[in-house]
Amino acid sequence: MGVMLVKQRVVDIARWAHWFWDPKLDAARREHGLVVTGTYRAVDEPHTVVVVMDMASADSARAYEASATLAEARERCGAVGFPDGVWIAPTVIENPHRRPGSEGSEG
Repeated sequence: MGVMLVKQRVVDIARWAHWFWDPKLDAARREHGLVVTGTYRAVDEPHTVVVVMDMASADSARAYEASATLAEARERCGAVGFPDGVWIAPTVIENPHRRPGSEGSEG
């Protein structure tokens, strides 16, 4: 398991949130092994959102990225152009300093 990060400029945050969290779109993401773990508004770019998703596989994430479902959703959500970036990161880098029994502690 890894993560998929997306940075996208949108016309209106409220419009974006309304359509992004539509149950049908969430179901489509989940069918591709993507589970949203956070959505954020960029501090210096008030019309930019950053989405963080856990992903089951890089191949499934790429399939969703290229899907007609996502293309239609981007239009409904008020996306401006293509995302500023999509990062697919399937490999976890373990903390070499973590001591056994210190789960949840990153240092």
